[in-house]
Amino acid sequence: MSEHYRPKFHLSPPIGRLNDPNGLYYDNGILHAYFQHDPQWPIAQKRTGWGHAIARLDSDFQSWEHLPDALYPAVDYDSHGCYSGCAVLVDGELELFYTGNAKTDGVRRATQNLVRVTDRHAKHGGTHVRSADNPLIDGPAPGFTAHYRDPQVFLRDGQWLMLLGAQRVDESGAVVLYRSNDRRSWEFLGEITFDCSNAILGNAPDMIPGGYMWECPNLIRIWDEVDQMEKDVLIILPQGLEQHGYHYANNHQCGYIVGQLDGTVFSVERGFSELDYGTEFYAPQIVHNAPEPWLMGWMGLPDQDNQPTKDAGWVHALTVVRRLQLAGGALLQQPFGEHQRIAVSRGSNLRLIDTAGEEILRFYIGQDHIELNRSAQTYHEGGDIRRAPLSGTGPVDVQLLIDGSCIEAFFGKGNIAMSVRAFKNVAFSHILVT
Repeated sequence: MSEHYRPKFHLSPPIGRLNDPNGLYYDNGILHAYFQHDPQWPIAQKRTGWGHAIARLDSDFQSWEHLPDALYPAVDYDSHGCYSGCAVLVDGELELFYTGNAKTDGVRRATQNLVRVTDRHAKHGGTHVRSADNPLIDGPAPGFTAHYRDPQVFLRDGQWLMLLGAQRVDESGAVVLYRSNDRRSWEFLGEITFDCSNAILGNAPDMIPGGYMWECPNLIRIWDEVDQMEKDVLIILPQGLEQHGYHYANNHQCGYIVGQLDGTVFSVERGFSELDYGTEFYAPQIVHNAPEPWLMGWMGLPDQDNQPTKDAGWVHALTVVRRLQLAGGALLQQPFGEHQRIAVSRGSNLRLIDTAGEEILRFYIGQDHIELNRSAQTYHEGGDIRRAPLSGTGPVDVQLLIDGSCIEAFFGKGNIAMSVRAFKNVAFSHILVT
């Protein structure tokens, strides 16, 4: 197994399967990343819990220290998985919220649950204790199936809110909203509806996407640098969208809608936009308690685990921290830290070359689009070419982060992001502009 597949500053699991980032939070210079972790993958039956790692953020970010796993399936309401959720830091006390997944005779039970973390500054990362009040929410609200998961809990206007990804009984996707005064008792407010009467299209074909399930919702308020107004950005993951030109090319999608949430009505200003145009990006999460808007995502996709690192007993990684800005209703993403920028003329190729002189993959900077091509590598599932729309004229600002098999590319000062995994038998050497 080629050791250069293992990234140095992207978080990857020591062993087993990593997927969604969970419980991301920042405290006193330390970034905590919980994440979906199946330590027995691929040799045993799936039993997903939560892994835990920390990194100190500085200008050279980042290196990760793994701590003991925080959660394992252990009780009746999470016997088949401790699924995704979030972290909330209140008066120095840490609480984790997660979806418990259980199945009896093939029937799914989805619950929303609380874990209190004590002694969280200890070298072992703290003691994680399930609340005696669990389940806080036992099953879906009427009109929804047991695909009801991925809580995001946050404080707004003096009240605690919880977003959940959901599936309606007609097998279409939605986001639902709950309210609480104490984060223990939760009142169902209803499904979030969208008022598009004053909306413009985003960079995707749909104002509001379809799909059979919406996963991992996140809501964040961001100051728009163009009109100097604070806006809500709702991130959703619609599953099951059909490819439309170069849009929706992965097996499941990830994007955002910009507007204002009032109660359960989201007044849309700019419709659905794809968040990342690469080959491996899913389940992003906002970092709780960060000094500015930060996001991390999973450099993977559901049901696409057949990667060369499987032979070494691990798979997938997380992105680096991305700083978010909002400009004219469009999210700009920049990697945390100081990274070299290059200005590339349109009509040029950026070729990533390995130490044997062969091409790992290629980015083409066109007049009106960016193209990612890794077709020289044949193991990949789901296709090897991705495209993103490019606006403006003149040279394009590019940042490339190359870290083992993890590559993140940012174009046009963060207007376009592309995450991709690439595996060659020899390591990266240099970039060739042609």
